[in-house]
Amino acid sequence: REHPLHAQQSKLEFFCKLGYGKQDIFKVLEKLGGPQASENDVLRELIQMGSRAQAPESQAQPPLPKLVARGTSSALPMPRQPAEEANDPSDHFRPIVIDGSNVAMSHGNKEVFSCLGIQLAVDWFRERGHNYIKVFVPLWRKDPPRFDTPITGRQASLA
Repeated sequence: REHPLHAQQSKLEFFCKLGYGKQDIFKVLEKLGGPQASENDVLRELIQMGSRAQAPESQAQPPLPKLVARGTSSALPMPRQPAEEANDPSDHFRPIVIDGSNVAMSHGNKEVFSCLGIQLAVDWFRERGHNYIKVFVPLWRKDPPRFDTPITGRQASLA
């Protein structure tokens, strides 16, 4: 059985890699009874706590520059007016990055690359208020499909 201090350190490192602050992680672990709390419970609590805790902070800090594709210019966004900031709840969401190949192959039951699966994933996040969604797909998937790598729903990915 794992030593409690090692378990807590492992959880701390894991959730720090996901972008959560140490203070928030310690608060959640304390609330849930320490390092024996399940990762799912800790993550659920961090997500709920994060959406409430980040709202006041984000108004005090200038917005971070948007991520841009390599090779393009990175213009800083214009500062928002405080009233506009308060009305846009999507500012409090983290950017979404989707492994398009994994999603498409899972949706296609590991037999076909289903572009519709990617579209469904993107729509799911949009319905929940996310505005920044990045999907990564291998470059060779843009080639015409071959018999050993069929592609379905390509028109969905062009929408």
